[in-house]
Amino acid sequence: MIGVLSMMLMVVVHRKANCQDPLVTNISDLRGLLTTLQTWEAQHADHPAQAGLRRVATELETVLVAQSTSPPPPVAVPAAASSTAEAERASLRSLAVGGTQCFVAQNAEFWGEPVVWGPDHHTHDAAECCAACRAHQLAAARGGLDAGPNSTACNTWVFCGDKDRCGPHYRECWLKHQQPIPPPDVRAASSGSNGKSMWTSGVVYDNDAVWIQQYDGRSTLTLHFEMGDVVVKLLPDLAPASVRELRRMAALLALEGTGCDGCKLYRSEVNFLVQGVIRHPGAYVATPRRPNPPQKKMMERGLACWAGGMGGPDWFVNLIDQSGFGDDHLCWGKIDDMSLLDAIVKLPTKPKAKPNEMTFLAKELRFNMTLS
Repeated sequence: MIGVLSMMLMVVVHRKANCQDPLVTNISDLRGLLTTLQTWEAQHADHPAQAGLRRVATELETVLVAQSTSPPPPVAVPAAASSTAEAERASLRSLAVGGTQCFVAQNAEFWGEPVVWGPDHHTHDAAECCAACRAHQLAAARGGLDAGPNSTACNTWVFCGDKDRCGPHYRECWLKHQQPIPPPDVRAASSGSNGKSMWTSGVVYDNDAVWIQQYDGRSTLTLHFEMGDVVVKLLPDLAPASVRELRRMAALLALEGTGCDGCKLYRSEVNFLVQGVIRHPGAYVATPRRPNPPQKKMMERGLACWAGGMGGPDWFVNLIDQSGFGDDHLCWGKIDDMSLLDAIVKLPTKPKAKPNEMTFLAKELRFNMTLS
């Protein structure tokens, strides 16, 4: 397979190198291809086709060098990221989606034992500083620091990104260690600046268990719509893994403060159900349908369950007592006050081509979630 692929790539690269107009318009794509080829070459050093991969990579490298005098096309920057603050927020969000929660506190300088000193350690923005702290943790876990895996690793970072206010400290990234590390909602207590500092600080936790533990006892999930609130009593006895992930997602939303990107209701069926989806970057509530404790065979009015016999992220609220679903659906919450759901069923819906088609709301209803 590798040999055939190397021959095909050789033909493509050869044609690129010998065409009348040698300008390669997708330089960045070819550079990515070169990186992939070099990775394959290293991974398959003993494969008979390894020499072919090397020839393809060499010729591709030659093409790229020949075009190096032509700058690559400019990268389109979204208008929302034009300011430094918006660009930094986007970077921090990317880290969150990648699994590194930074728990940022603006205008605060966190205390702690310095493990990397800022004057000798500069980063482009706060997100990069947060990533540096996480990289320091991983280096310690691999035994890459002087004292090995048990050495002091970064769990707190401090960055100065305001050029006018920071002066000589501009772009300094301090990596620090706090013991004990504070939970997210009280992390500002470790700051001595009362919210007026020129610094931006954050905490990076080793794993979710450290910061999610404080939410374990919270049993109410409130869905906030423009029309009002829906209060859901969580049912960990029926769906322990789903309740855990919903708690984690609500905690993440509270820390981000941006609202849920993909939480909405989109379907309503009179005397049946209201259906929607719970989805947000960096938080994935879908859990396996089984194994889980046996579900209620008589599905009560007000039960919130995952749709389609699956484990999410699509979900529904049952509007009537019925036994038709049996044990098929994993239910994770119970709504006692159904007045808002009853009002939603009466909202306008989209026309249907056939009577037996699903009924979709004319306007989807978005919501945010909080724990209590």
